[in-house]
Amino acid sequence: MLLKKVEELGSLRQAALSMGMSYSKAWKVIKQIEAELQIKLLERTIGGKTGGGSTITSEAKDFIQKYEAIMASIDKKINEEIKRYFMI
Repeated sequence: MLLKKVEELGSLRQAALSMGMSYSKAWKVIKQIEAELQIKLLERTIGGKTGGGSTITSEAKDFIQKYEAIMASIDKKINEEIKRYFMI
């Protein structure tokens, strides 16, 4: 969700604020995921006259796509099991 918010808002700080998360917490989450997966998730632009911002990398887009596919598969399996056990 954090990465999708960065993509939408163009800023890690704004994404964090929109989720009720501190910027430092959001930055730690991004850095932890990058370290665990050994991929770069964000491209940052330092502020200035036009201000700074962040964009997600192609690796981040791929990660989001795979994560959403996994979650959809899990949801489908859970619903199948609920129907099987509770005959809904």
